[in-house]
Amino acid sequence: MKEGEILFLSKDEVRRFITADEALELSEKALEEFSLGNANNPSKLVLPCYPYHNGHINSMPSYMKYGDVAGVKIVSVYNDNPKTHHLPTTIGTIILFDPDTGMPKAIMDGTLITDLRTGAVSGVNAKHLARKDSKTLAIIGSGVQGYTSMQMVLKAVPGIEEVVGCNTFAPHLEKFIADGKAEYPHLTFSGCTDYREAMKGADIAVYATSADVPLLENAEVDEGCTVITVCELLTKKAVGMFDKWFVDFDECALERYNDGGRMSAEARGLVWEDLTMDDVTGETGDVITGKVPGRTDDRQKILAGAVGMSVEDVICADLVFKRAMEAGAGRIMDLECLK
Repeated sequence: MKEGEILFLSKDEVRRFITADEALELSEKALEEFSLGNANNPSKLVLPCYPYHNGHINSMPSYMKYGDVAGVKIVSVYNDNPKTHHLPTTIGTIILFDPDTGMPKAIMDGTLITDLRTGAVSGVNAKHLARKDSKTLAIIGSGVQGYTSMQMVLKAVPGIEEVVGCNTFAPHLEKFIADGKAEYPHLTFSGCTDYREAMKGADIAVYATSADVPLLENAEVDEGCTVITVCELLTKKAVGMFDKWFVDFDECALERYNDGGRMSAEARGLVWEDLTMDDVTGETGDVITGKVPGRTDDRQKILAGAVGMSVEDVICADLVFKRAMEAGAGRIMDLECLK
C-alpha cells in the first residue's frame, strides 16, 4: 500500500482472518501488556444520545508498544436495535493508523471483533478467577455477546458440563439453545426466562443483558461462584455480595458503572451511591501478571466486571489487517489527502 491508501474490510472479510482461539489469546495479551505499562488506553469517550435516541456512541483509542499498533474503535450501543430495526445492539468500526505518521491505513468492521473480544475477556476472567472444578455455566442475556462469552468460557474452563441460557426474549433464547446444542452436542443445555432461576447452582455466571435496571443485586449467588459482567448495572449492594471484585480498567469501569447506574436510579426516583476504588480488588491484567492475587479460596464469591478496552480491539484488528494484506483481501481506496 502507498502512503494515503486505506484498506477497507467488511465483516465477512474480518471473519476470514481471526479465530475465537486467537481472539482469546490476544485479549489476554492485551490485558497483560496494559498491566505492565506497555499500552496507552485512555478512558472511553461516551456520547449519550438520550433522550432523543435510546443509545450512545463510544470513542475508544489506544496504542500498544507490543506490535507497535495504534487505532481507535467507534462503537454504538442501541438497545432497541434488535426488536425495532433488526440490527445488532452493538455496532463497531475500527480504524488502524500508521504509528509513525498518524495516517489511517485500515478501516474495518468492528462488530465481529467486539463480539469476539468481549466474549474473550469473559473467558480470560473465567480462566484466572473461576474454580477449576466449575461444572455449570449460566448465561444471563443469551444474545450475541452472551453466546461468544459462552464459547470463550468453555475454551477457558473445559470442565463445564451444563449451560443454562436465560433471556426474556423467546426467539433469542431458542436460538441460543439450538446453536449451543449444535456446536456442543456433548453438553447439556437448558433455558429459562428468570435470571434468579438461572443462578441456582451456577458455578460461573455471565451477565450480558440490555436491562435498564440492576439484576444481580436481586439474585442469590452460591458459595464459590464466579460472576462475570459484560453488561450489567452494578450497584454498591451487588458488589457487596462478593468477596472480591476485579475489573478490566478501574478508572473507566467506575466511570461507566456510576454513570449508567446514576441514570437508571434517577429514572426510578432512587438515590445512587457511587462505587469507588475502595470497592475494587484489582484489575484482571494485574491478576494475569501476578501483581494481585485472584481467587485464593474455592469458597470465595468472585465478581469480575469488564467494560471493554480499545487495546483488545486494536490488537485483534492488527492481526486481521496483516493477514488481509498477505491474502490481497479487501478493497484499497485512496484517501487523497496528500494530493
